[in-house]
Amino acid sequence: MDLKESAQLTQFRAAVREWIQANLPSEIRTVDRTYDGIEESGLMGVWYQRLAEQGWLAYRWPKEHGGPGFSEPEQIVFMDECRQQGAPIPHGFGTSMIGPILMRFGSDWQKERFLPPIARHEERWCQGYSEPNAGSDLAGLQTRAELAPDREHLIVNGQKTWTSAAGQADWIFVLVRTDPDAPKHKGISFLLVDMKSEGISVRPIKQIDGKQGFYETFFDGVKVPIQNLVGTLNAGWGIAKSLLEHERLATGSNLGLGAYLERMRRIAAEYPQGGDPVLLDSEFRQTMSRLDMDSECLRYTRFRLETAVMQGRPPGHESSIFKLFQSELFQDACDLALETMGTDSLGFYDERLSADAYELPMRMLITRAMSIYSGSNEIQRNIIAKRVLGLPD
Repeated sequence: MDLKESAQLTQFRAAVREWIQANLPSEIRTVDRTYDGIEESGLMGVWYQRLAEQGWLAYRWPKEHGGPGFSEPEQIVFMDECRQQGAPIPHGFGTSMIGPILMRFGSDWQKERFLPPIARHEERWCQGYSEPNAGSDLAGLQTRAELAPDREHLIVNGQKTWTSAAGQADWIFVLVRTDPDAPKHKGISFLLVDMKSEGISVRPIKQIDGKQGFYETFFDGVKVPIQNLVGTLNAGWGIAKSLLEHERLATGSNLGLGAYLERMRRIAAEYPQGGDPVLLDSEFRQTMSRLDMDSECLRYTRFRLETAVMQGRPPGHESSIFKLFQSELFQDACDLALETMGTDSLGFYDERLSADAYELPMRMLITRAMSIYSGSNEIQRNIIAKRVLGLPD
């Protein structure tokens, strides 16, 4: 990948920077995004709406589907300027997941119906994959969909869990079992379901920090028009795998790791060890050097994956490598930060702590979740072993 910029690209960078500086709400401008729960704030909605009005919310999309039609280098510049200016890079279940899936697998009607409202930030989506007994082993899902007598609808019954933002979403894309007698990776279909449908109910899951960004979603005889079936009946597993590749890539979108490591250095300068700041400890500095190098490897690995996606190629099995590496790297970094804080690491949103240390205990818990969602790290290792290294089952 050539990172040298042409004069035209440099001009584009300046225009993006100027627009972000003029439109980003100052309250959410930060280089190191602190953890504030999964619930989307009103200010984040304002930012996304401004991006949509500019035509930049779905920044990876072509013009014919409501995106800006940025070239591959322009997309990278746009993301880079967002990071440099402390702006959240736009992502979500609509723009980053179901949108690309519909472009690839959707019918003409589905593309026309669903893509423009996503790009305009008019409809929000959530994901119906995990179930109480089907998480990492997603193919074990049991939510059923049966063809109605009119043969124009599917009737959905079952339960999904850990449905992020279900309480605010307008639509949900759902994996359902449509052939219970087929092998578990077969007989699965991919549906688009209106969250206002009769028979859908959601129940919040309260997190340890008191917030509720996740929900349980229940389907009780929900009628879904057959035109909302993506692809063909019983062929949803391939679509699901394609979407998970994009999701794993998106889970590494927080490349503020460099800023996070700088924050760790400030914390290490704040806490003493034997009279001197922890920052001066040789073992700490050696660990920090390793994290710095791993952070750079992560950054350039993402550039390679982004280039593939921008050129119209699927991210492939490399996304499993990336997801595995970045989740464990964030865990290592967080563990070092908490070790540096000593007994203060037991604090939980403790206002006596410095601004740098305030939410680190909660961030530590979230890094544990990173190795579970989007396919657990154990699943990623199996994928790498079989499909990258070619090892037998």
